[in-house]
Amino acid sequence: MRIVPTLGAAAAAALLTCGFAAPATAATVTDNDGGVIWGTVVSGPDLNVRDQPNTSSAIVAKLPYGSQDRVECATWGTSVHGNPYWYWLGGVRGWVSAAYVDTGGRHVQSCSSEDPCPQWRDAHHH
Repeated sequence: MRIVPTLGAAAAAALLTCGFAAPATAATVTDNDGGVIWGTVVSGPDLNVRDQPNTSSAIVAKLPYGSQDRVECATWGTSVHGNPYWYWLGGVRGWVSAAYVDTGGRHVQSCSSEDPCPQWRDAHHH
């Protein structure tokens, strides 16, 4: 199959970018949080955290206004105030509408099972 060499090359390339060595372009990055994106809840009094990226799924937790959690990745879901993105929060392990979370303007990568190392992906603007 022609796919095998391609996957091998992609995996090898992923290994080069997933280690602790930062790419040359990261030399100007000043934060020392290992690429973690912290999201701040800007909706109150409490933000519903759900088990699916939509407004009709079960609420699994609530986060108070001003609280923070790790934004792991983003996906499409129910549009809230014109914003179709939802964030997966690593601390509470649930989904929240991106309309209610401020990431300080930082880019959040897409949630993808194909990404071999989402925790090391460069989440900064290029």
